[in-house]
Amino acid sequence: MNDPRLPNAQADPARENRLGPMGFVLTFGVVSMLADVVYEGARSITGPYLATLGATAVMVGFITGFGEAVALVMRLGTGPLADRTRKYWPLTIAGYALTVIAVPLLALVSSLWQASALIIMERFGKAVRTPARDTMLSHAGADMGRGKAFAIHEALDQSGALLGPLIVGLMITVSGYQLGFGVLAIPGAAALVAVLLLRWAAPDPARYDTQAVQAVREPVSVPGQIRARAPLPARFWWYSAFTGVSMFGFSTFGVISYHLELQKGDALGADPGHICRFHGRGRLGGPGLRGAL
Repeated sequence: MNDPRLPNAQADPARENRLGPMGFVLTFGVVSMLADVVYEGARSITGPYLATLGATAVMVGFITGFGEAVALVMRLGTGPLADRTRKYWPLTIAGYALTVIAVPLLALVSSLWQASALIIMERFGKAVRTPARDTMLSHAGADMGRGKAFAIHEALDQSGALLGPLIVGLMITVSGYQLGFGVLAIPGAAALVAVLLLRWAAPDPARYDTQAVQAVREPVSVPGQIRARAPLPARFWWYSAFTGVSMFGFSTFGVISYHLELQKGDALGADPGHICRFHGRGRLGGPGLRGAL
């Protein structure tokens, strides 16, 4: 690469990308698809699973709601962290690792607090990786079109969100929650291997963006100089306020699926404690696939 804005390009061949922008976007889409199989599969049964551990509807709502808050609010910290450090790959890989480790471990927990910690850990992984990942995707889409790049990535991503609950529902029907969570270790390991290989194939996605590459190479700060940060426009805050208020009207799917499980127990004349005993700590039987869907 002989771009004059990259004076160290020839001196640092290890930073050369081995994939083109389209290959990068497609491969990252596969990584996200595998990761979505893991965490969307788990989220589809979180409510009923917490019920088997003795959680009430209020507890399920708090745990899953707090997890979603962690996944979203913590980006206010992880986003600026990615900007300051430019450590996009380490943050992305760490975020995926947190998710693919936390979810299969749910098959081994024996108490409500352990399950809650792992659920929140998985959501924290989402907060860690998303800003850094999206920044790299935006670089890859600079020439091909950012809308196109994000559309391709999202299409692959959402295919995993469809497959995950189906796989988990089938496994629960066959052998209960332990197998349902445990099987997710397979796509989780595949996602982690895929993102590590992508890191090797495209160590510096900023090189895809010829317009922004100089800004990326500039030092983040200059000693003795304070960098002014432009304030966000008022319409951003109005939109954020609208989004925040509108979300008060929504329940997490964990609460909804919890009540589906509870209604099934009520049909048997059972209380939540009996549901735990009846299912042998998590075996749904036939309705498992319905709950996951």
